[in-house]
Amino acid sequence: MRRVEPFAPPDYINANGIRSGVISNISFSGAVLAERINRLLTNNKFEFIIASSEYMFRKPSPYLFGLALKKAGLDASDVWFCGDNVRADVEGAASAGIFPVWYDDLTIENPWRGEAAGFSPAFEYLHIHDWNELVGTFERLR
Repeated sequence: MRRVEPFAPPDYINANGIRSGVISNISFSGAVLAERINRLLTNNKFEFIIASSEYMFRKPSPYLFGLALKKAGLDASDVWFCGDNVRADVEGAASAGIFPVWYDDLTIENPWRGEAAGFSPAFEYLHIHDWNELVGTFERLR
């Protein structure tokens, strides 16, 4: 199980009215995932939690990203997606027209880190190593 950062992103997201949701390639149900997330990030205000186990597709399928856009009622060009897997999250989001953010915290064990070797996408993305970098980016864009 991953550790939770001392400064959890929901604090900043909630304080600034940023809408958020979850798309996960998890093998258990969305209800179980929601319970786990709510236990670890007690102050989250996710509008939805999508578990790929409840659909026929897994990230990087643009279908799951499209489902999230539909649930949020947003256009892909208005959304950022943050994830730690360059194939499933970064390339998946980009293939759906969503701006990808690669969360690559080197202090956390990541089974997908090896897939990032030689990662050189032909699209723009943001590469962060901790949540404060994302907050800093948001603040610069204000």
